[in-house]
Amino acid sequence: MIKRFEELSRTLRNFQAVSDLLKSMGANTDDVFDIEDNFRGSEQLRVCLDRVRAIPEAQAMMAERFIGPDIDLAALATLPPGTLGHTYATVLLALDYDPNFYRKTEINTDEDWLIARLRKTHDIIHVVTGFGPTGGELGVLAIQAVQIGYPMCVVLQVAGMGLALKRQPERLGGITAQVARGMAMALEAKPLIAQRWEEGWSKPIPQWRQELNITQPVVDEPFSLKNRLRELDLAW
Repeated sequence: MIKRFEELSRTLRNFQAVSDLLKSMGANTDDVFDIEDNFRGSEQLRVCLDRVRAIPEAQAMMAERFIGPDIDLAALATLPPGTLGHTYATVLLALDYDPNFYRKTEINTDEDWLIARLRKTHDIIHVVTGFGPTGGELGVLAIQAVQIGYPMCVVLQVAGMGLALKRQPERLGGITAQVARGMAMALEAKPLIAQRWEEGWSKPIPQWRQELNITQPVVDEPFSLKNRLRELDLAW
């Protein structure tokens, strides 16, 4: 009975957080963090953690509590053009994003580690896959939903498509295409949760993609990173 009440309370909290997020058109990232934190202790997150533990490299990172240092964009910007670090820094500086903005908590459990690691590396996934940091969110969410079943990604993916269906049905074709690209990429690529990106900042992005088996990165689609940079008059 107590467990059923906890699940009901969690569902209601997530419903409220999703509603608030959609009302803000995705601008209020605190709602995203609330949804993630609401899944702590849930069966959904337990199953997700089991899937992560089944990946040897990710299990080693989890046991080590590998998070890496805070990201220094100024230092990364000095790396050669085309590398992961230089491209990541260029994109975030152009968009005026703080790479260390995410909600931080002490890392004492496997849950803590997984949530913190996904928060820290979210924009790295955008750069490596080619999904735009604005406009390509559902593609990145689809990857983590398919590869490890991360609950927050599943919830926001479904909510995003549902909102489009209700309020902007003309956008549904592009949104579902984006989700499909993310799902296809997830099935083909090596687990992104298992990558120590910080140890390969100086590696060219094409090399990263080859090693990860990302054979069809997002390039010229409306939701691509390249298209977003073009809007900012920046070269890819």
